[in-house]
Amino acid sequence: MSGAEGVSLLAHLQTPILVGDPNGCIVYANPTFRDRFCQAGQDPMGQPLAMVFEGGAREVVLTATAEVLERGQSARLQLRAGDYAYTGLASPIEAEDDRVGVVMVLLEEQTSKDHLTGLADEIGEPIAEAIRVLQPLSGNPDNLLAEHQQAALERGLRSIETAQKWLRELQVTIRGGKTQLGRFDVAHSILRVAERVRHGSGRPLDLEVLMPPNLPRVVGAPIAFERLLTQLVEHRVGEASAGQPLTLLARTIGGDTPQSVLVSLVDLPDSNRRGATGSPPEPIQQAVAAMGGEIICVEDSTAGRVTLIRLTVANR
Repeated sequence: MSGAEGVSLLAHLQTPILVGDPNGCIVYANPTFRDRFCQAGQDPMGQPLAMVFEGGAREVVLTATAEVLERGQSARLQLRAGDYAYTGLASPIEAEDDRVGVVMVLLEEQTSKDHLTGLADEIGEPIAEAIRVLQPLSGNPDNLLAEHQQAALERGLRSIETAQKWLRELQVTIRGGKTQLGRFDVAHSILRVAERVRHGSGRPLDLEVLMPPNLPRVVGAPIAFERLLTQLVEHRVGEASAGQPLTLLARTIGGDTPQSVLVSLVDLPDSNRRGATGSPPEPIQQAVAAMGGEIICVEDSTAGRVTLIRLTVANR
């Protein structure tokens, strides 16, 4: 295949490609590269490869180009330009005078929405914890805060709640306007949470897990579910009567074609340790709602308290 035919083929690729001469100057840039990296009407021909990039990307390309031209070895590179992230490969090619030139191919990385969702969930955890810690102080008439300190506390709480509101907006935006994203093995998540709580408890904990084999996958992000379930179990452990067991159960509802999975936590609360209501803390309820599920609490004077989380079965 002739050089002209090779360049013609490169022009049809949707991947940014640069070809440099033995001096590291551009002798070819395909249309995709020009669209992504060059301003309208800008001609990169003859420029050093690194000079068509900006910021930290310029140094990355300069280093990779030197590796190829000086040592004749391929070099991998990662860079970000504008709204795009790329993983690239710079490889040696033979020039007409037997010297080494360089061809650089940049593959666009697909940003993982699961990663962004997990990151948003990580941000949400300290926000929820701050609300959980500060709200009792705000509503306690016996606190010893001075008037200006109480006012500062109220302002801080409002700011945190505003941040939580906008975080939920961000989560919805990441999910493309949908309330849910992804699918995960809820059984594995339940077992991980049970093990984590058992090891993290400062006292012996009788926590039993009951569920059928082969539970269907549910919609949501495992990191978010495991965090909220851990918080729920730890909250119930804190309110439980001393020495009383807790049970985690999971089952499907909907017959032969299940539509939902119910995850239930059964405990027997101590009247002297429990909160004002039997419902889980507000941040836990909000976390369940953000996953597109719902949470219900039912109590019986003898059987104890059952907290149910309904999760939607993922489409197969």
